[in-house]
Amino acid sequence: MNQKEKIVSAFQQDITLPAIVTQKADEAFAEILAKEPKETGKMKNRPSKLQKKKTPIWIKAAAAAAAAVLLAAGFCTANPVLAAKLPLIGHLFAMLQESSEYPGDYQEYAKPLEETVQTPKQETQNPSPSYTQTAGGVTVTLSEIYCNQTSLSIAMLVESKEPFADKILKPQNGSVSLSLEAASSFSFRPLPYIGDKDLTGTFMDEKTFAGIWRIDLSGVLTDESEVAKIVSQAEANGEPIPVTDDEIQQYIRTLTLPEQFTMEIDIEKIVGDLANPEPIDWGVSDEELESMSDEQFQKLYQEVMAKTGREQYPNQAEHYWFEGPWKFSVPVSVNLSGASNITVEETGDAGVGLHAVSVTPFELCIDPIDPDFSCVPVVFDAQGQWMEYGGDLNTLPIAGHDISHITVYLCSETEWLNEIKGHREEENFMQYVAQRALYQKELLLPTE
Repeated sequence: MNQKEKIVSAFQQDITLPAIVTQKADEAFAEILAKEPKETGKMKNRPSKLQKKKTPIWIKAAAAAAAAVLLAAGFCTANPVLAAKLPLIGHLFAMLQESSEYPGDYQEYAKPLEETVQTPKQETQNPSPSYTQTAGGVTVTLSEIYCNQTSLSIAMLVESKEPFADKILKPQNGSVSLSLEAASSFSFRPLPYIGDKDLTGTFMDEKTFAGIWRIDLSGVLTDESEVAKIVSQAEANGEPIPVTDDEIQQYIRTLTLPEQFTMEIDIEKIVGDLANPEPIDWGVSDEELESMSDEQFQKLYQEVMAKTGREQYPNQAEHYWFEGPWKFSVPVSVNLSGASNITVEETGDAGVGLHAVSVTPFELCIDPIDPDFSCVPVVFDAQGQWMEYGGDLNTLPIAGHDISHITVYLCSETEWLNEIKGHREEENFMQYVAQRALYQKELLLPTE
Protein backbone atom coordinates (compact mmCIF):
# COMPACT_ATOMS: atom_id res chain seq x y z
CA MET A 1 0.00 0.00 0.00
CA ASN A 2 1.52 3.34 -1.03
CA GLN A 3 1.38 6.56 0.94
CA LYS A 4 -1.85 7.90 -0.52
CA GLU A 5 -3.64 4.58 0.00
CA LYS A 6 -2.62 4.55 3.64
CA ILE A 7 -3.87 8.06 4.24
CA VAL A 8 -7.13 7.57 2.38
CA SER A 9 -7.69 4.28 4.18
CA ALA A 10 -7.05 5.89 7.56
CA PHE A 11 -9.58 8.64 6.97
CA GLN A 12 -12.21 6.27 5.59
CA GLN A 13 -11.88 3.73 8.38
CA ASP A 14 -15.13 3.01 10.15
CA ILE A 15 -14.54 1.83 13.72
CA THR A 16 -17.30 -0.25 15.27
CA LEU A 17 -17.66 -1.75 18.71
CA PRO A 18 -17.99 -5.56 18.67
CA ALA A 19 -21.10 -7.06 20.24
CA ILE A 20 -18.87 -9.14 22.52
CA VAL A 21 -17.98 -5.92 24.37
CA THR A 22 -21.57 -5.42 25.43
CA GLN A 23 -21.87 -9.08 26.33
CA LYS A 24 -18.73 -9.07 28.46
CA ALA A 25 -19.77 -5.83 30.16
CA ASP A 26 -23.19 -7.25 31.01
CA GLU A 27 -21.64 -10.43 32.40
CA ALA A 28 -19.13 -8.52 34.51
CA PHE A 29 -21.83 -6.14 35.73
CA ALA A 30 -24.06 -9.00 36.77
CA GLU A 31 -21.15 -10.69 38.55
CA ILE A 32 -20.34 -7.55 40.52
CA LEU A 33 -23.94 -7.11 41.61
CA ALA A 34 -24.17 -10.78 42.62
CA LYS A 35 -21.09 -10.45 44.83
CA GLU A 36 -21.99 -7.04 46.30
CA PRO A 37 -22.12 -7.23 50.14
CA LYS A 38 -25.63 -6.32 51.26
CA GLU A 39 -24.48 -4.49 54.36
CA THR A 40 -22.14 -2.03 52.62
CA GLY A 41 -22.75 -1.98 48.87
CA LYS A 42 -19.09 -1.00 48.32
CA MET A 43 -16.76 -2.21 45.63
CA LYS A 44 -13.43 -3.64 46.66
CA ASN A 45 -11.38 -1.47 46.19
CA ARG A 46 15.00 4.50 24.53
CA PRO A 47 13.86 5.85 21.58
CA SER A 48 12.50 3.61 18.83
CA LYS A 49 11.80 4.11 15.16
CA LEU A 50 8.63 2.10 15.48
CA GLN A 51 5.39 3.67 16.56
CA LYS A 52 3.97 2.79 19.96
CA LYS A 53 1.92 -0.35 19.86
CA LYS A 54 -1.23 -0.71 21.92
CA THR A 55 -1.83 -4.11 23.42
CA PRO A 56 -5.15 -5.60 22.20
CA ILE A 57 -6.95 -5.86 25.54
CA TRP A 58 -10.47 -4.82 24.59
CA ILE A 59 -12.06 -7.91 26.12
CA LYS A 60 -10.29 -7.39 29.44
CA ALA A 61 -11.08 -3.68 29.30
CA ALA A 62 -14.73 -4.35 28.58
CA ALA A 63 -15.05 -6.84 31.44
CA ALA A 64 -13.41 -4.56 34.00
CA ALA A 65 -13.72 -0.94 32.94
CA ALA A 66 -17.11 -1.22 31.25
CA ALA A 67 -18.51 -2.95 34.32
CA ALA A 68 -17.30 -0.06 36.42
CA VAL A 69 -18.87 2.39 33.96
CA LEU A 70 -22.23 0.64 34.11
CA LEU A 71 -22.12 0.40 37.86
CA ALA A 72 -21.06 3.97 38.51
CA ALA A 73 -23.05 5.63 35.72
CA GLY A 74 -26.13 3.61 34.77
CA PHE A 75 -26.92 1.69 37.93
CA CYS A 76 -26.02 4.50 40.30
CA THR A 77 -28.20 6.98 38.43
CA ALA A 78 -31.19 4.88 39.38
CA ASN A 79 -29.78 4.07 42.84
CA PRO A 80 -28.42 7.26 44.49
CA VAL A 81 -27.87 5.45 47.79
CA LEU A 82 -25.44 3.04 46.14
CA ALA A 83 -23.84 5.93 44.24
CA ALA A 84 -23.05 7.67 47.51
CA LYS A 85 -21.22 4.55 48.66
CA LEU A 86 -18.91 4.47 45.65
CA PRO A 87 -16.35 7.25 46.17
CA LEU A 88 -14.29 7.88 43.08
CA ILE A 89 -11.53 10.12 44.35
CA GLY A 90 -8.85 8.00 46.00
CA HIS A 91 -10.11 4.83 44.32
CA LEU A 92 -9.62 5.40 40.59
CA PHE A 93 -6.69 2.99 40.33
CA ALA A 94 -8.88 0.25 41.81
CA MET A 95 -11.43 0.87 39.08
CA LEU A 96 -9.03 1.27 36.14
CA GLN A 97 -6.05 -0.93 37.00
CA GLU A 98 -7.13 -4.12 35.22
CA SER A 99 -7.89 -2.31 31.96
CA SER A 100 -4.76 -0.16 32.03
CA GLU A 101 -1.86 -0.57 29.62
CA TYR A 102 0.15 -2.20 32.41
CA PRO A 103 -2.41 -4.05 34.56
CA GLY A 104 -1.91 -4.95 38.20
CA ASP A 105 -2.81 -4.05 41.76
CA TYR A 106 -1.91 -0.36 41.79
CA GLN A 107 -3.99 0.21 44.87
CA GLU A 108 -1.40 -1.70 46.90
CA TYR A 109 1.36 0.71 45.87
CA ALA A 110 -0.35 4.00 44.98
CA LYS A 111 -0.65 6.96 47.33
CA PRO A 112 -3.88 9.00 47.52
CA LEU A 113 -3.46 12.71 46.89
CA GLU A 114 -5.39 14.16 49.80
CA GLU A 115 -5.88 17.83 50.52
CA THR A 116 -5.37 18.76 54.17
CA VAL A 117 -7.64 21.09 56.11
CA GLN A 118 -5.74 24.13 57.42
CA THR A 119 -6.47 27.09 59.63
CA PRO A 120 -6.47 30.52 57.92
CA LYS A 121 -3.04 31.22 59.47
CA GLN A 122 -1.57 27.94 58.19
CA GLU A 123 -3.07 28.54 54.74
CA THR A 124 -1.36 31.93 54.55
CA GLN A 125 2.03 30.78 55.83
CA ASN A 126 2.25 27.41 54.08
CA PRO A 127 -0.71 26.75 51.78
CA SER A 128 -1.45 23.08 51.12
CA PRO A 129 -1.50 21.88 47.52
CA SER A 130 -4.86 21.72 45.77
CA TYR A 131 -5.47 18.65 43.65
CA THR A 132 -8.72 19.98 42.16
CA GLN A 133 -8.67 22.80 39.61
CA THR A 134 -11.44 24.23 37.44
CA ALA A 135 -11.11 26.18 34.18
CA GLY A 136 -13.78 26.96 31.59
CA GLY A 137 -16.35 24.83 33.34
CA VAL A 138 -14.09 21.76 33.36
CA THR A 139 -12.78 20.37 36.63
CA VAL A 140 -9.64 18.22 36.81
CA THR A 141 -8.93 16.26 39.98
CA LEU A 142 -5.73 14.34 40.71
CA SER A 143 -6.72 11.30 42.71
CA GLU A 144 -3.73 9.02 43.34
CA ILE A 145 -0.08 8.73 42.35
CA TYR A 146 2.40 5.88 41.96
CA CYS A 147 6.06 6.22 41.02
CA ASN A 148 8.71 3.52 40.65
CA GLN A 149 12.14 3.59 39.01
CA THR A 150 10.61 3.21 35.56
CA SER A 151 7.40 5.21 35.38
CA LEU A 152 5.14 7.67 37.15
CA SER A 153 1.37 7.19 37.02
CA ILE A 154 -1.36 9.59 38.12
CA ALA A 155 -5.04 8.66 38.29
CA MET A 156 -7.28 11.63 37.53
CA LEU A 157 -10.84 12.68 36.89
CA VAL A 158 -12.03 15.12 34.19
CA GLU A 159 -15.52 16.53 34.77
CA SER A 160 -17.32 18.85 32.36
CA LYS A 161 -20.52 20.82 32.86
CA GLU A 162 -21.52 19.79 29.35
CA PRO A 163 -21.77 16.22 28.02
CA PHE A 164 -18.80 15.16 25.88
CA ALA A 165 -18.67 11.36 26.02
CA ASP A 166 -20.58 11.03 22.74
CA LYS A 167 -18.12 13.35 20.98
CA ILE A 168 -14.99 11.30 21.70
CA LEU A 169 -13.74 8.35 19.63
CA LYS A 170 -14.00 5.00 21.43
CA PRO A 171 -11.49 2.50 19.98
CA GLN A 172 -12.20 -1.20 19.72
CA ASN A 173 -9.65 -2.09 22.40
CA GLY A 174 -12.02 -0.77 25.05
CA SER A 175 -9.81 2.02 26.39
CA VAL A 176 -10.42 5.67 25.57
CA SER A 177 -7.50 8.10 25.38
CA LEU A 178 -7.48 11.85 25.83
CA SER A 179 -4.33 13.86 25.18
CA LEU A 180 -2.94 16.20 27.83
CA GLU A 181 -1.22 19.17 26.23
CA ALA A 182 0.94 19.76 29.27
CA ALA A 183 4.38 20.77 30.46
CA SER A 184 5.68 19.21 33.66
CA SER A 185 8.57 20.62 35.64
CA PHE A 186 10.50 18.27 37.90
CA SER A 187 12.54 19.68 40.79
CA PHE A 188 15.61 17.69 39.70
CA ARG A 189 15.33 18.44 35.95
CA PRO A 190 16.60 21.66 34.30
CA LEU A 191 13.93 21.84 31.57
CA PRO A 192 10.18 21.11 31.58
CA TYR A 193 9.10 17.75 30.16
CA ILE A 194 6.39 17.63 27.49
CA GLY A 195 6.31 13.95 26.49
CA ASP A 196 3.85 11.16 27.32
CA LYS A 197 0.49 12.86 26.83
CA ASP A 198 -1.99 9.98 26.90
CA LEU A 199 -4.64 9.93 29.62
CA THR A 200 -6.14 6.46 29.16
CA GLY A 201 -9.30 5.26 30.84
CA THR A 202 -13.08 5.27 30.49
CA PHE A 203 -16.14 7.47 30.78
CA MET A 204 -18.03 7.24 34.08
CA ASP A 205 -20.98 9.07 32.58
CA GLU A 206 -21.60 11.49 29.73
CA LYS A 207 -19.78 14.31 31.55
CA THR A 208 -17.05 12.49 33.51
CA PHE A 209 -13.87 10.76 32.35
CA ALA A 210 -11.55 8.75 34.62
CA GLY A 211 -8.06 7.88 33.42
CA ILE A 212 -4.45 7.07 34.21
CA TRP A 213 -1.67 9.36 32.99
CA ARG A 214 1.52 7.30 32.71
CA ILE A 215 4.88 9.03 32.24
CA ASP A 216 7.90 7.00 31.13
CA LEU A 217 10.75 8.23 33.32
CA SER A 218 13.41 7.39 30.73
CA GLY A 219 12.44 10.61 28.97
CA VAL A 220 12.30 12.61 32.18
CA LEU A 221 15.76 11.40 33.19
CA THR A 222 17.29 12.44 29.86
CA ASP A 223 18.77 15.91 30.25
CA GLU A 224 19.07 17.76 26.93
CA SER A 225 19.47 21.24 28.41
CA GLU A 226 23.00 21.69 27.01
CA VAL A 227 21.78 20.75 23.54
CA ALA A 228 18.96 23.29 23.88
CA LYS A 229 21.48 26.00 24.77
CA ILE A 230 23.65 25.21 21.73
CA VAL A 231 20.65 25.24 19.37
CA SER A 232 19.20 28.41 20.91
CA GLN A 233 22.47 30.29 20.66
CA ALA A 234 23.01 29.23 17.04
CA GLU A 235 19.50 30.34 16.08
CA ALA A 236 19.92 33.68 17.86
CA ASN A 237 23.12 34.34 15.91
CA GLY A 238 21.64 33.13 12.64
CA GLU A 239 24.24 30.41 12.43
CA PRO A 240 23.98 26.68 11.66
CA ILE A 241 24.02 24.30 14.60
CA PRO A 242 27.74 23.73 15.28
CA VAL A 243 27.47 20.03 16.12
CA THR A 244 26.34 16.99 14.13
CA ASP A 245 23.68 14.52 15.21
CA ASP A 246 26.39 12.08 16.28
CA GLU A 247 28.23 14.75 18.29
CA ILE A 248 25.06 15.86 20.07
CA GLN A 249 25.06 12.65 22.10
CA GLN A 250 28.05 13.84 24.13
CA TYR A 251 25.99 16.79 25.41
CA ILE A 252 23.14 14.62 26.65
CA ARG A 253 23.37 13.31 30.20
CA THR A 254 21.32 10.91 32.28
CA LEU A 255 19.86 12.25 35.52
CA THR A 256 19.53 10.32 38.76
CA LEU A 257 16.02 9.81 40.07
CA PRO A 258 15.82 11.13 43.66
CA GLU A 259 13.81 9.32 46.32
CA GLN A 260 11.54 12.35 46.67
CA PHE A 261 10.87 15.30 44.37
CA THR A 262 8.21 17.80 43.35
CA MET A 263 6.34 17.77 40.06
CA GLU A 264 4.75 21.01 38.80
CA ILE A 265 2.03 20.23 36.25
CA ASP A 266 0.65 22.80 33.80
CA ILE A 267 -2.10 21.36 31.59
CA GLU A 268 -2.99 23.80 28.79
CA LYS A 269 -5.51 21.68 26.88
CA ILE A 270 -7.27 18.33 27.14
CA VAL A 271 -7.85 16.93 23.64
CA GLY A 272 -9.86 14.00 22.31
CA ASP A 273 -10.26 12.59 18.80
CA LEU A 274 -13.74 13.21 17.43
CA ALA A 275 -15.99 10.18 17.10
CA ASN A 276 -17.29 11.68 13.85
CA PRO A 277 -14.55 13.78 12.24
CA GLU A 278 -15.39 15.92 9.25
CA PRO A 279 -14.89 14.04 5.97
CA ILE A 280 -12.16 15.31 3.66
CA ASP A 281 -13.10 16.85 0.36
CA TRP A 282 -10.08 16.28 -1.88
CA GLY A 283 -11.63 18.36 -4.67
CA VAL A 284 -10.97 15.66 -7.26
CA SER A 285 -12.58 12.40 -8.28
CA ASP A 286 -11.47 9.03 -6.96
CA GLU A 287 -10.11 8.20 -10.40
CA GLU A 288 -8.00 11.38 -10.45
CA LEU A 289 -6.81 10.68 -6.93
CA GLU A 290 -5.77 7.16 -7.85
CA SER A 291 -3.90 8.27 -10.97
CA MET A 292 -1.75 10.79 -9.08
CA SER A 293 1.92 10.18 -8.45
CA ASP A 294 3.13 10.21 -4.86
CA GLU A 295 4.57 13.70 -5.40
CA GLN A 296 1.29 15.02 -6.81
CA PHE A 297 -0.71 13.53 -3.99
CA GLN A 298 1.71 14.89 -1.38
CA LYS A 299 1.21 18.40 -2.78
CA LEU A 300 -2.57 18.01 -2.82
CA TYR A 301 -2.51 16.57 0.69
CA GLN A 302 -0.60 19.56 2.08
CA GLU A 303 -2.90 22.00 0.31
CA VAL A 304 -6.06 20.34 1.65
CA MET A 305 -4.67 20.03 5.17
CA ALA A 306 -3.82 23.75 5.19
CA LYS A 307 -7.17 24.76 3.72
CA THR A 308 -9.19 22.75 6.25
CA GLY A 309 -6.99 23.70 9.21
CA ARG A 310 -5.92 20.12 9.79
CA GLU A 311 -2.24 21.06 9.89
CA GLN A 312 -2.97 22.56 13.31
CA TYR A 313 -3.34 20.55 16.51
CA PRO A 314 -5.92 20.47 17.79
CA ASN A 315 -8.34 21.39 15.01
CA GLN A 316 -12.13 21.46 14.83
CA ALA A 317 -12.32 18.97 11.97
CA GLU A 318 -10.73 16.14 13.96
CA HIS A 319 -10.71 17.05 17.63
CA TYR A 320 -12.78 18.07 20.62
CA TRP A 321 -10.93 19.84 23.40
CA PHE A 322 -11.06 21.86 26.59
CA GLU A 323 -8.97 24.96 27.26
CA GLY A 324 -7.17 25.27 30.60
CA PRO A 325 -5.01 25.95 32.36
CA TRP A 326 -5.09 23.45 35.19
CA LYS A 327 -2.02 23.73 37.41
CA PHE A 328 -0.88 21.42 40.18
CA SER A 329 2.09 21.01 42.50
CA VAL A 330 2.54 17.36 43.46
CA PRO A 331 5.02 15.87 45.95
CA VAL A 332 6.32 12.51 44.70
CA SER A 333 7.90 9.66 46.67
CA VAL A 334 9.47 6.82 44.70
CA ASN A 335 8.13 3.43 45.72
CA LEU A 336 10.62 0.64 45.02
CA SER A 337 8.57 -2.14 46.61
CA GLY A 338 8.64 -5.17 44.33
CA ALA A 339 11.18 -3.51 42.03
CA SER A 340 14.61 -4.76 41.01
CA ASN A 341 17.32 -4.11 38.44
CA ILE A 342 19.55 -6.76 36.87
CA THR A 343 22.76 -5.44 35.31
CA VAL A 344 23.97 -7.42 32.30
CA GLU A 345 26.37 -5.23 30.26
CA GLU A 346 26.95 -7.83 27.57
CA THR A 347 27.41 -7.43 23.82
CA GLY A 348 27.12 -10.24 21.28
CA ASP A 349 28.97 -10.87 18.05
CA ALA A 350 26.52 -8.71 16.08
CA GLY A 351 27.38 -5.65 18.18
CA VAL A 352 24.10 -5.57 20.09
CA GLY A 353 23.28 -6.81 23.56
CA LEU A 354 21.88 -5.84 26.96
CA HIS A 355 22.73 -3.11 29.43
CA ALA A 356 20.17 -4.19 32.02
CA VAL A 357 16.66 -5.43 32.74
CA SER A 358 14.39 -3.69 35.25
CA VAL A 359 11.34 -5.19 36.92
CA THR A 360 8.46 -3.47 38.73
CA PRO A 361 5.17 -4.95 39.97
CA PHE A 362 3.70 -4.03 36.57
CA GLU A 363 6.47 -3.74 33.98
CA LEU A 364 9.47 -5.52 32.53
CA CYS A 365 11.87 -2.95 31.03
CA ILE A 366 14.55 -3.95 28.54
CA ASP A 367 17.57 -1.64 28.19
CA PRO A 368 19.31 -2.88 25.03
CA ILE A 369 22.77 -2.12 23.68
CA ASP A 370 21.70 -1.04 20.21
CA PRO A 371 23.86 1.79 18.84
CA ASP A 372 21.90 2.15 15.61
CA PHE A 373 18.44 1.69 17.16
CA SER A 374 17.93 -1.09 14.61
CA CYS A 375 16.71 -3.90 16.86
CA VAL A 376 13.46 -5.00 18.48
CA PRO A 377 13.48 -6.90 21.80
CA VAL A 378 11.41 -10.08 21.75
CA VAL A 379 10.87 -11.59 25.22
CA PHE A 380 9.47 -14.92 26.39
CA ASP A 381 8.42 -15.80 29.95
CA ALA A 382 9.22 -18.91 32.01
CA GLN A 383 6.50 -20.86 30.19
CA GLY A 384 7.82 -19.90 26.77
CA GLN A 385 4.96 -17.46 26.19
CA TRP A 386 5.69 -14.35 24.13
CA MET A 387 5.29 -11.12 26.11
CA GLU A 388 3.37 -8.50 24.16
CA TYR A 389 4.46 -4.87 24.06
CA GLY A 390 2.95 -2.11 26.14
CA GLY A 391 3.35 1.59 25.47
CA ASP A 392 6.66 1.04 23.70
CA LEU A 393 8.79 -1.82 22.46
CA ASN A 394 11.13 -1.88 25.46
CA THR A 395 8.50 -1.92 28.22
CA LEU A 396 6.31 -5.01 28.59
CA PRO A 397 3.30 -5.65 30.86
CA ILE A 398 3.95 -8.58 33.18
CA ALA A 399 0.35 -9.35 34.11
CA GLY A 400 -0.46 -12.98 33.36
CA HIS A 401 3.18 -13.97 32.94
CA ASP A 402 5.62 -16.01 35.03
CA ILE A 403 8.76 -13.86 34.88
CA SER A 404 10.89 -15.87 37.30
CA HIS A 405 12.83 -16.86 34.19
CA ILE A 406 12.86 -14.91 30.94
CA THR A 407 14.60 -15.18 27.57
CA VAL A 408 15.43 -11.94 25.77
CA TYR A 409 16.11 -11.88 22.03
CA LEU A 410 17.17 -8.89 19.94
CA CYS A 411 15.99 -9.11 16.34
CA SER A 412 16.49 -6.89 13.34
CA GLU A 413 13.70 -4.33 13.19
CA THR A 414 13.32 -4.87 9.45
CA GLU A 415 13.10 -8.64 9.79
CA TRP A 416 10.68 -8.28 12.71
CA LEU A 417 8.32 -6.11 10.68
CA ASN A 418 8.53 -8.05 7.43
CA GLU A 419 8.81 -11.62 8.63
CA ILE A 420 9.08 -12.58 12.29
CA LYS A 421 6.01 -10.95 13.82
CA GLY A 422 3.77 -12.70 11.33
CA HIS A 423 4.51 -16.01 13.10
CA ARG A 424 3.46 -14.87 16.62
CA GLU A 425 0.49 -17.22 16.81
CA GLU A 426 2.48 -20.33 15.95
CA GLU A 427 3.33 -22.87 18.66
CA ASN A 428 7.05 -22.86 17.85
CA PHE A 429 7.32 -19.05 17.81
CA MET A 430 10.11 -19.02 20.42
CA GLN A 431 12.22 -21.43 18.38
CA TYR A 432 11.48 -19.43 15.24
CA VAL A 433 12.73 -16.24 16.91
CA ALA A 434 15.81 -17.97 18.34
CA GLN A 435 16.91 -19.01 14.86
CA ARG A 436 16.75 -15.42 13.62
CA ALA A 437 17.87 -13.38 16.63
CA LEU A 438 21.04 -11.30 16.61
CA TYR A 439 21.44 -11.74 20.37
CA GLN A 440 19.84 -13.77 23.13
CA LYS A 441 20.08 -13.89 26.92
CA GLU A 442 18.41 -16.05 29.55
CA LEU A 443 17.86 -14.41 32.95
CA LEU A 444 16.58 -15.53 36.33
CA LEU A 445 14.61 -12.69 37.95
CA PRO A 446 14.01 -12.21 41.66
CA THR A 447 10.40 -12.73 42.75
CA GLU A 448 8.73 -11.81 46.00
